Amino acid sequence: MDGTTPEAIATQWDTTSPGFVVWTNSSLTNGFSSFAVSQGRAFTQISKGNPILEYCVAVDAATGSNLWAVPIDIAPWNPSSTGNGGDGRAPCNKGDGPRSTPSVLGDRVYALSGKNLHLVCCDASNGSLIWSNNLAAEFGATTIDWENGSSPRVDGNLIFVNLNTSTTGQTLSAFKTSDGSLAWQSTYAGATHSTPSVATIEGVRQVIFATVDGLVSMDCNSGDVLWSYPYPYGPVTVAMGAAPVVYSNIVYTCCGYSAGGAAVRLSRNDFGWSVKELWAISSLAYRSTWMAPVCYQGYLYGQIGDKSWTNSPLKCIELATGDIKWSVPNFGMGGTILVNTHLLVVTEDGQVVLAAPNPTAYTELARYRAFTFTASAPGKCWNSASYSDGRIYLRSTRGGLSLNVAGAPAPSSPLKLFPPQLLSTTEIRLTIGTGDGTPITSERLPGIGVYGANSVFLPRSQWPQLTNPLSLTPEGLAVLTNSLSGQNTQWFYSTKEQ
Repeated sequence: MDGTTPEAIATQWDTTSPGFVVWTNSSLTNGFSSFAVSQGRAFTQISKGNPILEYCVAVDAATGSNLWAVPIDIAPWNPSSTGNGGDGRAPCNKGDGPRSTPSVLGDRVYALSGKNLHLVCCDASNGSLIWSNNLAAEFGATTIDWENGSSPRVDGNLIFVNLNTSTTGQTLSAFKTSDGSLAWQSTYAGATHSTPSVATIEGVRQVIFATVDGLVSMDCNSGDVLWSYPYPYGPVTVAMGAAPVVYSNIVYTCCGYSAGGAAVRLSRNDFGWSVKELWAISSLAYRSTWMAPVCYQGYLYGQIGDKSWTNSPLKCIELATGDIKWSVPNFGMGGTILVNTHLLVVTEDGQVVLAAPNPTAYTELARYRAFTFTASAPGKCWNSASYSDGRIYLRSTRGGLSLNVAGAPAPSSPLKLFPPQLLSTTEIRLTIGTGDGTPITSERLPGIGVYGANSVFLPRSQWPQLTNPLSLTPEGLAVLTNSLSGQNTQWFYSTKEQ
């Protein structure tokens, strides 16, 4: 959920090809929820019916056909509403439906509703309810104005949620994926619409909440507070939907309306964490209401600067300094993700744009109008695209679709076997990365083998393969633990990819 994927994408699109538009689905209306794609299914959230209910739904990723729809809560949004939604356009953004996107892990789908913060777990194959936790009833959790916009952030066996309850002194929480029960609670902090970010910084796995007053980072497993950063522009009063962006040991945060953007650098020693503010600018040019930008090679790319709404620009900002490198208007309040080494941007008026992440100049590669909105059939895209197996998956307030933009697989970076780490007198750990530091993907892992021999002069083809399984770390490293029992003091290892 960091807005990036290493998959390949075509840089030239034949938009007139019969197979370019794979499918459309006009039933996926009402909502700013994006798609979560896994194992041949695409999951999202909508509102529909009379009375209006919020649903977690699944469609066939190959055909777009509806597979199942499970009601998870009453819906606070009225799709026919014409009241003031903040921008005066119809359909009004208080009536557009769910803002939260499901999370998928293995054969389970996790969703968080907009009204009563129902945290639910469904079987990915048929939608059957595995467990449900009514956070409002159980913990006094409350939503804020415009209802919940945060998605359930899943990492390992935990789901991170801000309960936003005033009845306890602890709101930042983690729930178990196994049964939805509470794992830990820690620290009171008011909620925004932002989804928590999870990252490993200075070797520590942590979850970062963008709260009303500032960033709060906590140890994923224990809930202990690691560090915090109060916003220099004061508490957030309206619309903070962008998740914190983590790049190496720098964290970027942004907010819309009267706030702006800021970046901090983190460091850690025996005495704890240090937070150094690199820059903080309260200006229209640095505000982003809904979508977080992506970071590539030290530069932020995203729709930043929200005053003109539909004319909001796509920008490139140097992360370490805050310097704006370029700005291109008329992208609106859509979303930007990074596909391999390319920017995939959705404009508010329904266009999909592919651009190069070039800090010296805006470089557009391809463009296609996915949705057409008119006065008689109004709509907008306040959704990010999803990308899986060569296809773009996109929603608007008027439906969903999939586009075929499969590219040739990018050449993989050569593997690098790091020096072995002695764990004990009987065990050794072997770690494999890549020569250029790019993460090893789960798709690549099965083709990697590790081999060992007690003589470097033995022909490499005769080195036996180690049978212990490789596992993937969150940083994209492959690790294997091997026994030293029965081995002499001299042992040699190598790695090879099929």
